[in-house]
Amino acid sequence: MDSADDISAAYGVLSDFEEVRELCVSWGCQTDKPSEFPRFEELALGSLGTLADDLGLMGEGRGGGLEIYYAGRSIESWLGQELRCTALEAIDQYCAACLRDATALATQRRAPAMQVLHWLRDGLATSREVVIFPLSTRKGATVFLVFSRERAEAHNVVDAIYRATDDGLVTLAAVFDDPADAISDFRILSLNNGAARLFGDSETALRWRRLSEAAPTFARDGTLARLIELSKNRRGDEFEIAGPLPESPRHLRLSAAPMGADLIAITLTDVTRLKAREEYFRLLFEENPMPMWVHDPQSRRILAANDAAVRHFGHSRDRLLDATLEALFEEKEHPHLPGIQGIPGDASADRIWQGRSADGRRRDLEIHARELDFDGRRAVLVSVVDVTEQLAASARIAHMALHDSLTGLANRNQFRMRLAASLEALQPDEALAAHYIDLDDFKDINDTLGHPAGDQLLVAVAERLSDILRPGDMVARLGGDEFAFVQAGLTSPDEAGEFAEKIVGALGHPLKINGQNVLVNASVGVAIAPAHASDPDTLLQYADIALYQVKQAGGGAYRLFDAGMAAALIRRRVLEADLRDALMHNAFDVHYQPIAEIESRRIVAMEALLRWTHPTRGSISPAEFIPIAEASGLIIPIGEMALSRACLEAMHWPPATRLSVNLSPAQFKSETLVQSVVRALEASGLPASRLELEITESVLLVESRDNLAILHQLRALGVHISLDDFGTGNSSLFYLRAFPFDKIKIDRSFVQELPTNLQCVAIVRAVTGIGQCLNVATVAEGVETEEQLAHLRKEGCTQMQGYLFAKPLPAEAARKLFGAWQEEEVA
Repeated sequence: MDSADDISAAYGVLSDFEEVRELCVSWGCQTDKPSEFPRFEELALGSLGTLADDLGLMGEGRGGGLEIYYAGRSIESWLGQELRCTALEAIDQYCAACLRDATALATQRRAPAMQVLHWLRDGLATSREVVIFPLSTRKGATVFLVFSRERAEAHNVVDAIYRATDDGLVTLAAVFDDPADAISDFRILSLNNGAARLFGDSETALRWRRLSEAAPTFARDGTLARLIELSKNRRGDEFEIAGPLPESPRHLRLSAAPMGADLIAITLTDVTRLKAREEYFRLLFEENPMPMWVHDPQSRRILAANDAAVRHFGHSRDRLLDATLEALFEEKEHPHLPGIQGIPGDASADRIWQGRSADGRRRDLEIHARELDFDGRRAVLVSVVDVTEQLAASARIAHMALHDSLTGLANRNQFRMRLAASLEALQPDEALAAHYIDLDDFKDINDTLGHPAGDQLLVAVAERLSDILRPGDMVARLGGDEFAFVQAGLTSPDEAGEFAEKIVGALGHPLKINGQNVLVNASVGVAIAPAHASDPDTLLQYADIALYQVKQAGGGAYRLFDAGMAAALIRRRVLEADLRDALMHNAFDVHYQPIAEIESRRIVAMEALLRWTHPTRGSISPAEFIPIAEASGLIIPIGEMALSRACLEAMHWPPATRLSVNLSPAQFKSETLVQSVVRALEASGLPASRLELEITESVLLVESRDNLAILHQLRALGVHISLDDFGTGNSSLFYLRAFPFDKIKIDRSFVQELPTNLQCVAIVRAVTGIGQCLNVATVAEGVETEEQLAHLRKEGCTQMQGYLFAKPLPAEAARKLFGAWQEEEVA
């Protein structure tokens, strides 16, 4: 009888069961509340003298929870206990949970509900159906009729596992030969298909055969003798053997488990591939040009080292294999050596280690470690990258990136960082001042004495300013004839005024330039934190506003910022409102400037550049409105608009020409940057491979982990990523290592002074060299003369951009440029 018939029968046999009613009354199951369930008295009482074996009755117990009032023999056998007024908490909780779920479902549906339980007992997997019938008594109480029956089919779990595994499983019975009465061989009692494959025959043909006949090699190589010894000693073991088929050599791991004196079970695992991988590892380890070693993570003793490690550290192999990690590192690193563990999150990959060679030289090392099994034990494999020279070169470039090449003072980037750090560390009772300095009539001196004399003057001014520099303060050259001071530790605004007077006085005396006394005056604007502002950009802006007021008044003096000087801020707010209006009315234009190969002068890309013509003020420089758009957040919708329009325009260019679009650091704060790129590509039909997105180092300077993740998402789309203004930021080499850029753009500030400025020559040479090593394109920005181009070609720069080739052009003019270039190619 199937489960549907069982349910019907369970309802039909219950007609008049008076003793259950009496039990229900005595247990307090009655209620005056009408019930919507079928009447218990009509279905479950009357005709049965006893409950059937597969039936039980359940309802509310004395404690308020469910209780089994009565259960037949089959249910009691299933649950393994007698059931009379038994709370569900007192039975197996897996079964109790099933009864609760079915009861709740039956109550909710107001109809019978069924659950199926799967049960594992004595190695057999069985299933049991449980059906709950909701009923009510004459008094309105709710009770539940339980019908439970085990399904007929059962499955042998052990046999299923035995058949499912790919490993060879064999049960052997001992063979005793008279008169010694000792084990001389084994018969194959049973085996699975995995074992049959290894022995090279069918299960039927192999069963009952002697092991020495089924696998003669086991008798020759000692495997049989070893199994006899294990069986005699009743001791399990695991060892490696050759496969039983000489024509099909395999490496097997044999695990033996004796069962009494006569039986032994063995498992045969094919480890041929594992052995091949181990051999491959050893070959890769020994022949690798990168220094590598293996060490014990507990004792830190070196277990193996390749030739490259022997050469790199200068120790003999015997000395190296007799040493611990302490012999390879500076003494200050010894407390940190347990961090080289080769596990996720260990310390080894997050720092530069100070190594030491046999001759005592210090080396800067990157350590990459991972755990592995080595000769049967846990060990750590370490590979070493010597970055000593790389870090030295990086330090030199970093110094150039943070210092003015002419005067040696800090540059604008370093000044802003120091100003920001000083503001961050400012105590409640402290103040600091930003002094913005501009030389009066410096242009006239340049024009009359020449640029070399002007450079000497700037160097002399830097020396004068350095002479009055207080400990803990900073002086920087911001560019041109502009300098700045950070003056910390102020107790009153008067101190800032006194120091500003000192600056004006120091520069008010003649300077000796080319044997001539040159008099140059200075104007100084001063802003104080926190009185005027607490962020570096605003503070320096206020100092610049104060400087402007001094210059307007004739120069040669200083002035503190005050609220009356804030007209520039009003202008900024007006400009921001105009930006919003321009965005609403789509008043921006996108121009395109070619990027060409230096050798062939073939156009390989066009950079999209945003332009804005104000209805009353005319053309406004991007250098003026872009910072306002970034600060206000308008750069996000403006950037999306420019990207979409540029992608549509790029579809009119030759298929090999890429589109280059700048991304602002502020756009990375938007959660929709990647989606906006996807939308622009889909709407235009432009292949992702034709889009280049340009970023500056400042994108990675703040929230670098999140921004790196966004860059990797963009790269996954197939988009190319370029690093713009390379060399002007803080840690260019670090970011080249952190992300695989497709192109490096050399900032125009290094190109404009080629080839006369030797520092710029060195920087361009270094950047193009890095590009060649990394196999990425290098683009020189701001190329204006053939002399600059010739020097860039000589240094190996691959691409150029600048007025020498073409200025930024409107879309239609850019299209015509392609036509003119193609005609020139044909001619």
